[in-house]
Amino acid sequence: MRNVIHINEINEVMNCSKSKKNNLYVGVCGTQFVGSDRYAVVITEIISPKCVRVAHMRDADYPHNIKQDSNGNDYLEPSIVKNYVSLDTDRTSIKPIGRLFRLRKNGRWIQEGNDLWSTGAVHFGEADEYRDPSF
Repeated sequence: MRNVIHINEINEVMNCSKSKKNNLYVGVCGTQFVGSDRYAVVITEIISPKCVRVAHMRDADYPHNIKQDSNGNDYLEPSIVKNYVSLDTDRTSIKPIGRLFRLRKNGRWIQEGNDLWSTGAVHFGEADEYRDPSF
């Protein structure tokens, strides 16, 4: 009997195969897993190959405005993503909304400041929403 599970097996089970860092660009959709709930998210800014800004998708955009690229990734048109901005504190410039997520050494996109195995990981490539009514 085996007592160790390899990280690749976990990623396959969690369907993280599309979350490779080279498939990402502004507008790519994803799913954030929080407990038994799933939230559709979109990349609003690429900070570096291992750091992206992610915002929850608006109800008006999900699922109506989602398209698929040639790699099978869900995405939003740039004209829609440009609406995911807010005024800066000085109210003279705009900045993308959302929280920073970093690609960790375990292969998961985790919100900045959280530990490696915290809930709330984002998997990019497919937008999916589900609210568990039992809670």
